[in-house]
Amino acid sequence: MDQAIFRSQSAVDGAPGFRERSGETVTIVAEIREDDAEVASDEQVARLFRIRFSDGVETEAFEDELITDEVSEAS
Repeated sequence: MDQAIFRSQSAVDGAPGFRERSGETVTIVAEIREDDAEVASDEQVARLFRIRFSDGVETEAFEDELITDEVSEAS
């Protein structure tokens, strides 16, 4: 599974945005996909991923909230 740095865009702490956890490294569990027919009809759909924090808490995050470049450089 890939890892990324989570950058919350939420205005509040806690679920679902987890603003206080911004900057933490997360594991990308899976991409959440809608029906392919729906996605094909709307090219503006943002990619959504299921992520897991190091303490086991799981939530969803949009692609623009996950930074993979910095994790690769740190390896």
